[in-house]
Amino acid sequence: MAAQFGTHRETGDANRRQAQYHAAFTGGLKGAGGGFAAAVPTAYVLNRSWAPFRGLTLPLKAFFVTMVTVASGVITADKAGLAFERAGYSDAGAKLQRSSRTHEEQEWDDLSTSDKMLTWTKENKFSVVAGSWVASLCGSFAYIQTQPMSFAQKLVQARVYAQGLTLASLVGMAAITSIPSAGDRLIEEHAHAGDHSWRDMIQDDGSDDKDQSAKKSQQKPKQSSQPKKQGNGDTKKED
Repeated sequence: MAAQFGTHRETGDANRRQAQYHAAFTGGLKGAGGGFAAAVPTAYVLNRSWAPFRGLTLPLKAFFVTMVTVASGVITADKAGLAFERAGYSDAGAKLQRSSRTHEEQEWDDLSTSDKMLTWTKENKFSVVAGSWVASLCGSFAYIQTQPMSFAQKLVQARVYAQGLTLASLVGMAAITSIPSAGDRLIEEHAHAGDHSWRDMIQDDGSDDKDQSAKKSQQKPKQSSQPKKQGNGDTKKED
């Protein structure tokens, strides 16, 4: 399928643009398929077990499935396009980044399941707290929905419950971050990843220059150690 849109379709190599578009399009299809496969069963379960969702009209239920599908497709398409673009870089910074990523992936694979969970939670603590606030707000509102209150009272009560649960999640997160794990070294490396990358690039460039100089010196012909003779047959004497 040829790319027929894009603000920069007239710049750069046409084949590379087409390949990047194909990678992003394929990734978007996979992501949309995964989002649709997750949204449909979720909507079915919510329709069977949650009265507020069951009370929604069919267009709103379809909008829920469509929103999850489209969001998953857009996110995965963007990531696939960026991954294809990064894979084509050939400068020293890109090589160093790929080498560092491979090293981090190896260290991550060596961690146990519990260490992986702790490390992921520590690195995404703000997202976890924000997600817990949203989940607690929705859950508390769903519970209060069954109580005989006005909508304004239900909203206030749901917010109070959500704030209490969020405070509890903050305390729990503080306790989790204080637990030592084998993945703490990875977190430290991520936090200071940009501090020493320029040094690594300089070292790599220096090693490459040394290798090139060594190759050039090996290719040079060996000079004769015999003294040069003058035109009259006498050797040139040094003072």
